[in-house]
Amino acid sequence: MNEWISLAVSWLPFLLLIALWFWFARTSGMRARGSSGATMIELYEQQVAETRRTNDILERIATSLEKRA
Repeated sequence: MNEWISLAVSWLPFLLLIALWFWFARTSGMRARGSSGATMIELYEQQVAETRRTNDILERIATSLEKRA
């Protein structure tokens, strides 16, 4: 029984550190905003939309090059 208490006490600071890290990551992630004032999720969605537009343009370029050849 004494070994279990010793083990729990020795792991307690490490577990508290992990819990604090998760809490901080979660709370700061919810409030994170870019320089434009948009949330990180909005910025990611804008990035995905821009990537899709770029891919569409590249596909049209590739198609036109294939037609020329």
